[in-house]
Amino acid sequence: MLRRAAWGMAAALAGFTLVSAMLAVSYGRTPMLEQALFQLGLGATTLIAAIGQVLILAGLTLLWSALRRQR
Repeated sequence: MLRRAAWGMAAALAGFTLVSAMLAVSYGRTPMLEQALFQLGLGATTLIAAIGQVLILAGLTLLWSALRRQR
C-alpha cells in the first residue's frame, strides 16, 4: 500500500514537472526558452506534455487505489 502511494506520488510529480516545463517552453519569452521551443518543435512539445498528463493520471490512479485499499 505504501509502495503504491509512493509510486503514485512520484509519477504525479514527474507529470506535473513535465507539463510545467512544456508550458514554460511554449509560453516563455526569454531567448533561451524560445530557442528550446524551436529546437523541440511543436510536435515534440505536445508529445512531452501528453506524456506528462498520462503520468499525472496514472499517479493519481495509484494514489486513489492506495487510499481505497486502506479502508
